[in-house]
Amino acid sequence: MEFLKALGVDLRLLIIQAAGFLILLYILRKYLFGKILAALKARREEVQETYRKSEQYRAEAANLKTNYERKVTEAEAEAEKKLTAAVKEAKVLGTEIVEKSRQEAETIKRKAHETVELERKKAAAEIRNQVVDLSILATQKLIETSISKAKAEELVDEFIKGVEGIK
Repeated sequence: MEFLKALGVDLRLLIIQAAGFLILLYILRKYLFGKILAALKARREEVQETYRKSEQYRAEAANLKTNYERKVTEAEAEAEKKLTAAVKEAKVLGTEIVEKSRQEAETIKRKAHETVELERKKAAAEIRNQVVDLSILATQKLIETSISKAKAEELVDEFIKGVEGIK
């Protein structure tokens, strides 16, 4: 104890200060440190929850990106399929239009040939009718003029030559 007195330390004062410090420590621990520790624990849990949620959001974002890329690929494939189908359909329609046009042209050509043939037959029939009329007329003239047989044959030959020139 002498040693402590030599240093200028009062033991009674030291014990009172130590008891006051312990009382203060008890009060702080009971009222203040509990709240501080609870706040620190709550903050730690909040940070951990935020980290967990960010990892969850990151995983969801990666999943959404994968789904998006898959859908884009599917959409591109579908668009390509539709484009291919449209091109095939256009080719088929083009072929049908060309075939239909060719058939219509053949029909028009055939009808034109039929019309020309019909007109030719009509003209030939008309020529025949005129030949018959002329023959009758020539015969009437022969009968009216009563010419010799040689003269009649000459007239008929001339008439036939004239008719052959008409054909």
